[in-house]
Amino acid sequence: MREEDDVPPEIKEKRRLYRLRLTQPLYGASPLDACARFFFKYGQFSGRASRSEYWYASMWGAAYIVVCWCVYALFVFDPSVVGFILLIAALAGMLTCLVPFLSLTARRYHDAGLSALWMLIGSIICLAAILVAGSALADATKLSLELRQISKAQASGALYVRLGAGAPALSPSQAKEAVSSSIRWEVKVMRAGALVLLLGQSVDIAFCLLPSRQRGVRFDSPRLSSEWTVTKESYLSSLRREKERFSESCRQD
Repeated sequence: MREEDDVPPEIKEKRRLYRLRLTQPLYGASPLDACARFFFKYGQFSGRASRSEYWYASMWGAAYIVVCWCVYALFVFDPSVVGFILLIAALAGMLTCLVPFLSLTARRYHDAGLSALWMLIGSIICLAAILVAGSALADATKLSLELRQISKAQASGALYVRLGAGAPALSPSQAKEAVSSSIRWEVKVMRAGALVLLLGQSVDIAFCLLPSRQRGVRFDSPRLSSEWTVTKESYLSSLRREKERFSESCRQD
């Protein structure tokens, strides 16, 4: 007789849950569970992730992007050393979250029974859009700060300003018009990049909306025996068994 046969069922269940904590997908994850697993499984491209894990983590990511945009707006309208530090910290946080989000997306593809190589379709589109829109955003920010300097020079009574070394001297109104025209062009480039980014995200969203599939088990690492493997069907079956046991205990009481 094996040693495992003498272990009480409660201990077996605790061991099973412990081993499944990070090696298997968590179906029916709460927002806090999804956030915790997002960072605990940093850079883990193997394995699977449920739809609730993916979408709740995406919700937190969207909220963080809104915060980053607010920090950026504060810096542009009132540039200061503190605003610059906050902006750098926000960008650093965004770059830090890039790897775990890519690994989470790969695990969501696996749970849908697809190889993570399918991510390349949306990732290449998104990367190109980010490079274009990011470059335009940096140029627009530089021009916006330059426009503020021109406005200050105009308020102080300056008759001429230069937009760069070797550039001809212009009146403040002419300089403001030239800079404003450049900003409008950069905004158009940003909008085009945002549309392309939305297209790439739509590809990922379409794939990540797919339901869990049994064949996604092959992407689990380490490969566990069937008794340790969780699929959407086995998860729902365990819920039904729990409900039946609860109903039985109520009837006995």
